[in-house]
Amino acid sequence: MFRKLHAFFRLYRADVFLLSFLAFFAGRLLGKDDFSWLFLVQALFVALFPYNFVYTLNSITDVVEDSANKPWRPLPSGVITRRDAVLWLIFLTFGTITGSVVLFEGLEKFLVFSVLIFGVAYSLPPFTLKKRGVAACLVTGVGIAYPMIIAGGKSFLPCSLSLLLHVLGVTALKDLSDTEGDILAGRKNRLSLEKTCALSAFFMLLSAAGFLLSPQKIAVILPVSSLILLFANFFFAKKNFKEKIYGRIIFITGITAVAAVAVLKIAV
Repeated sequence: MFRKLHAFFRLYRADVFLLSFLAFFAGRLLGKDDFSWLFLVQALFVALFPYNFVYTLNSITDVVEDSANKPWRPLPSGVITRRDAVLWLIFLTFGTITGSVVLFEGLEKFLVFSVLIFGVAYSLPPFTLKKRGVAACLVTGVGIAYPMIIAGGKSFLPCSLSLLLHVLGVTALKDLSDTEGDILAGRKNRLSLEKTCALSAFFMLLSAAGFLLSPQKIAVILPVSSLILLFANFFFAKKNFKEKIYGRIIFITGITAVAAVAVLKIAV
């Protein structure tokens, strides 16, 4: 039983759970300039339910890709069946709807619920955005920054949008190592390595400019540190670049985000 429950959570991704939780909590904490235990509950809910729904649905519809790229995952490895995964998805759907109604008010209630809509558009026809390479990366980037946009409100919007640009630069690198599975799944509009890195750097530069123009200037450390890492790896660590760069930039983003939030909170 424990093994199967653990497999259900492996349909999700630990990095997305952490990023969505931190983005929502940071947006609430800095945008509202106050701490409440409700903020923590809301952040955990967003990370555990609507975002879990999105990635569980994607795992169900991504068996072809995962059989090539990540055969150890629960569905292609046979640890759980498709029926088990669908039942788990139904549980997450009702949990998301209930939690959205109970924990949020006004526009936020709709914005949290809309994560389900984005997840369906990403993974299922008629849109199936995940099969359109560039669009898939853009949607993934929006999704990761979305919790901060929900939580921060209007006063924090310049910082939220700058973060969005940075995340778009990071997610542009996401599929570099998944070529074989993407070809099997018929994903279109894949970019070359050079164009992918150029697109990533472009978004990060826009992000840096946005942070410098926002009240939260210290957050410019996020895109700057990622740009340095990107260029250093591209020119001096070309071996295993495709396989390693996304994970490395996620790691440096996490460290610098925590540092930036700490400095901003101390300043406030």
